[in-house]
Parts: sequence; C-alpha cells; structure tokens
Amino acid sequence: MAKIIRKVIFLALIALVAVILYVYDATEIPTEDVLLTNEIGQSQVTQCITQTTKAPLDRHGKLDITTWNLYKQQSDGWEQTLTQLIERTDLLLLQEAQLTQELKSVLEEQQLYMLLARAFNFSSEAVGVMNLSRDKALSSCVFRKAEPYINFPKSMLVSYYLLSDASQLLVVNIHSINFTFGIDEYLAQLNVVKQAMQDHQGPIIFAGDMNTWSEQRSMAIAELVKGAGLIEAVPKHDSRTAFFGHHLDHIYYRNLELIKAESIITTSSDHNPLKAYFRLEKQYPDKLQSLK
Repeated sequence: MAKIIRKVIFLALIALVAVILYVYDATEIPTEDVLLTNEIGQSQVTQCITQTTKAPLDRHGKLDITTWNLYKQQSDGWEQTLTQLIERTDLLLLQEAQLTQELKSVLEEQQLYMLLARAFNFSSEAVGVMNLSRDKALSSCVFRKAEPYINFPKSMLVSYYLLSDASQLLVVNIHSINFTFGIDEYLAQLNVVKQAMQDHQGPIIFAGDMNTWSEQRSMAIAELVKGAGLIEAVPKHDSRTAFFGHHLDHIYYRNLELIKAESIITTSSDHNPLKAYFRLEKQYPDKLQSLK
C-alpha cells in the first residue's frame, strides 16, 4: 500500500510540474502596460485613452454594478452566467477575463463597449481585468503589478464615466496581487489609486478581486477606503467566495445611495459574482457647481 501511495504522489508531482511548464511556455508577459478596446479605429497600443461621450452610464439615476472573477472562462456555463449578468448590469467589472473568440462573440452579440487592461497573454490571448458597459468611458488607464515570486502581473483599470447628473464616476477595477509574504507589495499596488480616490470630488466605485485572504490585507483595504470616505456594499445573505475565512471580492462606494447588494451563487467560476444596486444622490445647486 505504501508503494502505491508513493507512486500516486510521484505521478501527481510529475503532472503538476508538466502543468506549470505548460503555463509558463504558453504565457507571454508584455513589457508595456496596454489598454485594449473593441472600438473600431481606436489604437490598441496605449496605456490610457480619452474619449467623448454624451450618454450617461446610469439609467435615469439607477446604477447597477457587478464584479466577477471569470477564472479565464475555464468552467462550464460561463457564457450563460455572463449573459445573464450583462442583461441586468450597467457596468460589469471582470477579473481574469481572457479575450477568447467565444468572449468576443458574447460582447459583439450584446453590443457592449469593452476596456481590457492586459496583464499578460496566454496562448496569444490577452488576460486581465475588463470593464463592460453600454456606453464609453470618458477616460481610462491601465496599471500592472507583478507578483513578486512568479512574476505574473495583475492588472487594474482606473476609469471615469459620465453620470446623468453631470458628475463623473471614478471606477477602479482591481485584481490584487496574491503570492506575497507580508503586505509591502500589496500596499504598493493599492497606492497607485490612493491619491486618485482621495482627490476625486464625485462618486466612486472601488471593486474587484482584492485577494483579501488575510487580516493584514483586509486591514490595508479598510485603511485605504476609510481615507477616501468609501463604504462597503455587503450582501445580506453573503455567499461571496472566501479563503481562510476572508471574503475576496468587494464593492466599495462613495456619494451613491445603496439600495441593496447581493452575491450570486454559480458553478461557472471559482468566484461568485457580487452585485450592488445604487441610486445617484440628489445633487443641490452648490454641490453641482463644485463638480464642474
């Protein structure tokens, strides 16, 4: 029996090494931060874009936001789940989205505008965080942070969207780095958006897979959002994916009225989607003037 167990362990280790070698062989890490879009005529070799749009992101003051780690579309049923989320969401924030032909087909069918912060290429397809909406962002920039030990980058999108009250919504879609001892590298990634959130005068959404699997990481996020005046949208019945007893996915907000939040159980990823329903805050003349 002992010989059989040793043989099984040995074969499992060989299989694991083979998978790791395959992943590294199929992965290309670009030297530049690149923002990809599906808009015709838009240059795809750029870190930031600025656009003109007259269409607000919200629907007459209602704004539904969903964040979901798509797990590179490795699980069955992801297309159906994604389509359902798209139909009921004004802004969909994805992490680990791989720009496969199947995903492109969904975006084309749903007539969605895409922003993709490429972290790396896997099998010649871009992987990273992605914003999906019916209308363009006013501006957006991509930032990356490499995992300290495996060197695979995680990406982040910092975008601004027009709202129907003439204010601008700052949206940070983040996939936080994972494999670290201590939190210095983790904090370095967060510091990229710290000042932007503190300086912004309008509403904010800060969301994504933050890999808050430790108390230290959770406290780092808590300190960041406190400094920017953000509040967390927590589902009443919380089925968010957790690790070591800590939830990994979050939506934080400011200057918006939360109606409710919900986590959606699914088998089409290793993360459950998190959705928050908002209303725009009523703006008074003096406040509107300060936002212009």
